[in-house]
Order: sequence, then C-alpha cells, then structure tokens
Amino acid sequence: MLKSQRPMPAPRRCLTLLLATMISLPAALASVRPHPKTASRGLVRIGRTGQPGNIVYLEADVAKALHYFEDENLEVRFPIYGSGPLAAQALSEGKVDFSCNSIDYAIRTRDTMRRLKMVASFTNLPAVSLVVRRNLRSHVRSVQDLRGKRVGVSALGSGTHAIAASIFKSAGISLDAITFVAVGGGPNDMAAAFKRGEVDAAVSADPDAIRLLVDGDTYLLLDTVTYEETQRVFIGGYQFSGLLARVDVISRRHELVQRVVNALIRASRFIDMHSAADIAAVLPASVVKDRYIFVKSLEHTRSAFAAGGLVTADAVENTIQSQKALGIVAIGAQLNPTDFFDMSFVTEATRRKPEHPLGYR
Repeated sequence: MLKSQRPMPAPRRCLTLLLATMISLPAALASVRPHPKTASRGLVRIGRTGQPGNIVYLEADVAKALHYFEDENLEVRFPIYGSGPLAAQALSEGKVDFSCNSIDYAIRTRDTMRRLKMVASFTNLPAVSLVVRRNLRSHVRSVQDLRGKRVGVSALGSGTHAIAASIFKSAGISLDAITFVAVGGGPNDMAAAFKRGEVDAAVSADPDAIRLLVDGDTYLLLDTVTYEETQRVFIGGYQFSGLLARVDVISRRHELVQRVVNALIRASRFIDMHSAADIAAVLPASVVKDRYIFVKSLEHTRSAFAAGGLVTADAVENTIQSQKALGIVAIGAQLNPTDFFDMSFVTEATRRKPEHPLGYR
C-alpha cells in the first residue's frame, strides 16, 4: 500500500468529522430556521399598560425575550402607558402601531374613524381576581357583602372595570352601591392603595393579585382565571387581553400585521409547552422582577391563556355584555361580535410548521 493510501488514524478521522460537522452546522441550522428574514426590516411600536411582567400580556414579553420579533425582521419597542384607555387612545391616534389591550377598546371605537380590531388573543377568560382587605374577612363573605364598599380597579373605563361591573351585576348589586377607585396600573399601585386604606377590595390581574395575596393584606373572594369560576359570572368564555390594530393598518399593511402575529403565536406555543419556571428562566429580570411572585402568577393564570391566539364570537359577546353592565354600550344595542376581531392572521400563523419542540431560535 502506498503511503498516500494509508488509512487515517481513528483519532484523526474523528477530529476531521467533528470539524466538518461544526463547519456545516450553521448552514444546516439556517436552512431549517422557521422564519427566514425575507421582508424588509421595520420598526414597530406596541403600546402597553403598566410595566413588563403583566401576565395577561405574557406573549409579548416572551416573543421579545426569545427574539421572535427579530426572526420576523422587526425591531419592536414597547411604549408604556399608565392605563388601558391611554394605550388604546395612543393606538387610535397613530402614536403606536399596535397595542396590548383588552378587546373592550375595539368595541368602543366601533363608530369612530379609527376603528380597532383584535388580531390575536392572549387570554379568553376574565383572568382577574376579586380580593378583599384582610380585616373585612368576618364581614365580607360573598360578593353581595361588598355593597357600599370601595373597589379598586386600574383605571375607570378599563377592561378590569368592565369585568368588575359584570361581577356585581351578576350578584344583583347596582353599580351605584359600589365606589370604584382608580389606583393606576403600576406594579405596586394596587398594594399601595390597600396600605393607605383607600380601597376595601380590588379587581386585579396577576402579578398584582398574587402579590396582594402572598403579602397577606387580602384574601380571595372570586377568581375568574378558571373556566369553572368564570361561570359564576358569565356563560362560556370571555375575551379579555390581546393585540389590537387599527382597521386601516390591517388593510394597508397586511404583511406587517402578519409578521407581528407570527411572533406572538410562536410565543403562545412556547408558553403552552413549558413550565412557569422554565418561562421565567428565559425572561429578563426587568420582566420577572420577583421570581417567586412571577412563577406563582403564571401558574395561577395559565388556564386563562387563549389556545393558539384565537378569539371566538361567544367570548366577545360576553365582553359586550360587560360593556353594557358598565353603561358604555346601550342595553338594547345589537352588536355583531365578529366586527371586533380578525383571525385571518392567526390562521395563517398556525399553518406554519412548528419549530423545535423547545421553542428556541
């Protein structure tokens, strides 16, 4: 056998194969990336209330942390507004391109020049808890016992305010018998209102609700994060939080809306496939803040997340009933729930082949 024909020593063969694999791996991974960057890069502004970490907007935080927006060739920024109404107003005025909001604001803008629609759902249950100040435990044992009390909500006219109105209406309590107090949408605003003695009860989403319960300042009276508990107030589901867009943007910038929804649906899949602890591990400290509270909040609210980002007409009908209970929509008004959402983008996003089971890039 000629020298040039001698077989390569086993260790060298292994090393050669390893190097070849390392060289070809990036190209192989690039070929199977689920979202190639084929569209032009664009800046997108998504308005939201409070600070990052609000569980009912978790899909937005996950999509940002895992670079799903970047995979759609988007640079996303999240201007923060003090309440849901302010975020929706910013969207309506064109200050942001989308907003994380409740669908209530799509219903309210139905007769305006800049109508809004929900293009992806985050939660399809009310996803709020009714908590009561601890020293009232012996006096307040049912929703009816809150008659004459002060109830905190993030903002008057907000989605949580509308849900609260339905809670009291279903209990046979006139809203005139309740004093609603706007406490703000900051991470500690609700807790501060309890400590100052400004409210006797509150309707709040996580992580504020869990923080109030863990701190021991309140006790739980009603919990609409599960379907069973929601049936004490509504029949069926309830469309709450999601991504809103202006109707003119949906018609003129169809590709942009699709790319944003693609990222959020990927985030929804990731959330569905991972534990609360695993989800917390991929999020930055600015979102998680108190890890114990965050994980408990996610475990608490998980059953309220919308499967695959879908909005249903029945769930929107219950939201319309809340608007009627709050007096924003006339009792006799006949509204078509399908006027307030567009699921074509979610449908297209779900047609994509799911990425790696771990959901990472």
